[in-house]
Amino acid sequence: MDILFVSPPLSVDERYGKSVGNAGGHLPPLGLAALAAYVREKGRTVGLIDSLVYDYTNEDLIKIAEKDPPKVVCLTAITSVFNRSTECAKAFREKFPGTLIILGGHHATIHTFKILEENDCFDLVVYGEGELTLMDILEKYEKHKTKQDFLKDKKTLLTIDGTAFKIHNEVLKNKPRDDIPHLDDLPFAARDLLPMDKYIPLPNQYKRLPSVHMLAIRGCVFSCDFCSNPAIFGNKFRARSPKKVVEEIKHLQEKYDAKEISFWDDLFTINKKWTEDVCDEMLAQGVDVTWTCYARADCVNEKILEKMAKAGCWNIFYGLETGNQQLLDNINKRLKVQQIRDAVKWTKAAGIEIRASFIIGLPGETPELGEQTIDFAIELDPDYAQFCINTPFPGTKLWDTADQWGTLDTSNFDKFTIWEPVFLPFGYKNKEQLMKLEKKAFRKFYLRPKYIWGRVKKIKSMEDVKRYAKGARFVLGFTS
Repeated sequence: MDILFVSPPLSVDERYGKSVGNAGGHLPPLGLAALAAYVREKGRTVGLIDSLVYDYTNEDLIKIAEKDPPKVVCLTAITSVFNRSTECAKAFREKFPGTLIILGGHHATIHTFKILEENDCFDLVVYGEGELTLMDILEKYEKHKTKQDFLKDKKTLLTIDGTAFKIHNEVLKNKPRDDIPHLDDLPFAARDLLPMDKYIPLPNQYKRLPSVHMLAIRGCVFSCDFCSNPAIFGNKFRARSPKKVVEEIKHLQEKYDAKEISFWDDLFTINKKWTEDVCDEMLAQGVDVTWTCYARADCVNEKILEKMAKAGCWNIFYGLETGNQQLLDNINKRLKVQQIRDAVKWTKAAGIEIRASFIIGLPGETPELGEQTIDFAIELDPDYAQFCINTPFPGTKLWDTADQWGTLDTSNFDKFTIWEPVFLPFGYKNKEQLMKLEKKAFRKFYLRPKYIWGRVKKIKSMEDVKRYAKGARFVLGFTS
């Protein structure tokens, strides 16, 4: 095998920092699947293992790899799984010393130097967008007899944009690679390498099965202080053409019998004209799918929401964060409280369900202001609400300014999940106070008689009963 892509081991309970039962929520590693599709299209043999969905250990991964030893292993890591990626890389390094080991992903992009300075298990780090960089690596690596010859060829290594490497105890980082200008040129993600039947979204994120995850956009023009995505793609927006988006939807219907699409883009309505064109293309081609997406409160209006609903959108996830204007300003959300209220009202009027995300422990927050966030969530009364713990990820402005607002514990990246307190604002006494407030938020929102009765009235089938039962178990994990 030319290259094996690996999503490192991590359980759902570890991801959420608590026991949430068999509620689903396994997400396909679409980033790795996109890379696999690209290099396969260029004639390389590829493999892809999602350790999470199979509950694999590093030992399991090695046994699988022994059947067809890879020339290259490519691992990915967000901050919360970086330690797992490191453990996985060490296991591959021990068993396959002649295999080139590459790390990519958010954490690799942000902590490039630190990773290579502190870890000898990674031969190369890819930062930023990966397709062109990875192909460049493969083409130049293949011209060398061994990994050792390649890693000693400093002249060649310095020509590979978008990478960093360590040579003679010095870490060198090459210049960034230019973005792929036309996303339509990329092949569809290699979902055929994944167990697609195992990727069932969380209960509040699907209405019909099979539900298939999909990406159509890269980048975001906003710069919220808690988000690390600008460090990966910059403050730019690129999207596939509406025709290409619908082409992939039809492909997913034909190959995987998709009844629903879960758009996983950070901001599906970032360009209303593009969103409207996608909806028009769905309607023109008579695409029979329901779908969900992510949006911002200031990136929707009544017209686009009505068009989205007509095209099959039934559920939107909004990052609302808080109802306190000062707290919104503290995180550079560039959003007004009234815009939140308007978006919620318009979305409900369009007949679209709302998943709303709020953050507990924001910069400048006190327990009293945290209580206001809970009350604001109840006032808005979305169909579902989640209450995350503020997490200043590496690469964000909050990471850089954390000491101005409170205390940040960076001793264990495993805890950077948005569900465990690694940051304590000055307004809180201790982490226990913060966790107590998060539990109170889930209890106060979901255990209201009005809310429970509203859910019961929406039950239309046994599938709804199953979804709500799983959802109740999931919420229980955050309230007990």
